[in-house]
Amino acid sequence: MSFLFHKRTKKVLNIVWGFVAVLVMLGMVLFFAPGFVNLLTQ
Repeated sequence: MSFLFHKRTKKVLNIVWGFVAVLVMLGMVLFFAPGFVNLLTQ
């Protein structure tokens, strides 16, 4: 488990975590704002 504390692994995990957070935010916006999707698809 020591590889989890390696500097490079920490950087990669931060990038992956940021990507996941952005996907979750976009998913929540699209899920909770159905009118927003209609505006985009017109």
